[in-house]
Amino acid sequence: MRKPFVLFALAAVLAAPLVVAAGEKREITIVNIEYEGSKIWVPGTIVAKKGDTLAIKLINNVRSDPNTHGFAIPAFNVAEVVTRGEPKTVEFTVDKTGIFPITCQLHPAHVGGQLLVTE
Repeated sequence: MRKPFVLFALAAVLAAPLVVAAGEKREITIVNIEYEGSKIWVPGTIVAKKGDTLAIKLINNVRSDPNTHGFAIPAFNVAEVVTRGEPKTVEFTVDKTGIFPITCQLHPAHVGGQLLVTE
């Protein structure tokens, strides 16, 4: 009965935020995965400081159809469509503080994440 362990391990990965140091350009990789029908970008939380520049490499590893998924942070005008097998990078500067949702603009029912920006 490995399912509870897998769920616990997945929950631990999703809960661990990716922290970015202040005032730097950071390259981050985020992967879109599917687990028992739920699709999510991991890590699910990015923590950055106001003024940071983020370069986020997006990898779509979802095996089921459709082969495209979205990655959007509307507060920063980020909206990208990522095709399985074709990584993309989005780059932007975080110029405001707060908690900003990360969504799939193509499939709103997918599990989202968040960008937390501090002073």
